Amino acid sequence: MFIKDFSKLWLLFVIVTLFNCSTINGTNIVTYVVSDSIDLSSEKLKMELESFSNGDDKVRISFKLKSANVPFTIYDARWVNCDTTLVPSEPFSLIAQTNEVSGKNTEWHISLDFPFSDTFEDDDVLILNTDKGIIRCPTSITGKLRVELDLLRNDYENAKMSVQNTWILLFVTLASVIVISAIVLIVVKRRLTRKQREIEELSMLISERTNRNYELEAQVNTLYSSRLDTLNMLCNEYFEKSDSEKVKLSLYNEVEKQILALRDTKRIAELETIVNKYMDNILAKVREQLPELTGKDLIFLTYLYAGFAPRAVCIFTDIKIKNFYNRRSRLKDRILESSAPDKETFVSKM
Repeated sequence: MFIKDFSKLWLLFVIVTLFNCSTINGTNIVTYVVSDSIDLSSEKLKMELESFSNGDDKVRISFKLKSANVPFTIYDARWVNCDTTLVPSEPFSLIAQTNEVSGKNTEWHISLDFPFSDTFEDDDVLILNTDKGIIRCPTSITGKLRVELDLLRNDYENAKMSVQNTWILLFVTLASVIVISAIVLIVVKRRLTRKQREIEELSMLISERTNRNYELEAQVNTLYSSRLDTLNMLCNEYFEKSDSEKVKLSLYNEVEKQILALRDTKRIAELETIVNKYMDNILAKVREQLPELTGKDLIFLTYLYAGFAPRAVCIFTDIKIKNFYNRRSRLKDRILESSAPDKETFVSKM
């Protein structure tokens, strides 16, 4: 027998009895080869036919079993010959104990004698009943080739099925990617369309607000322009007549008179109406949502919403410029601390 590595393999010839591989049991012969190195990882028993002969009123079937680190038990053997099931001339069973095969490769060579037969078919098969399941081995060349052909056919069918499954998986994956991409594209397009619409609406709102601010400014200018022109003229005359104290006093009184006219209740009411018209009734909402504000607070807000500069507001409300910022800051805090629904809007316009 050929052995690849003589330094690692050693040969034992053992002849077994019913549950022991160390004695002769009639005409049943068992030998095995053991290697300390494990080259195989499969834990299945593999049976191969070695020889088949008939003569001397018996049929001798020799075969080998390959295993790796696998203890096993053969309960019995039978040979199916032309639809007839035959058992060995001498009862056969075999136990490969753990200490014999653990951590080793084993190759068992077994010869079994069966009753004589002179008729054979391609479907004849030797069958071993083991603790690892039923093991079958054809006893004819044609049967062996048929088994190998079936294995090749099964491998081909499995490979074909694997390829088909791969194509199906690829197709499903590609279809999924296309569908997901289409969904993402539709969602993104809808979002972009919605954003574009929002931007257009916002642009229109800004344009409308700008136009309303221009109209508000125009209306305020119309309301105060004559008084402010008069004030401007009086101030110019005041500085031109600086050499005459009497004229300066007269002009100062006239300026004060014009300023008092700007604080007139009627004019303030007209200004409030203009602010409400062009700022979405903001002062009306302030009155409704913040009833705790005083009349002075409302007048102060009216001038702020109308767009007057801090110094102008100081003149109209008779306060100093340093007090203007403190008053506006305190008024903002009061509004933000209130429960008014539109308090953020009220503060943002101040």
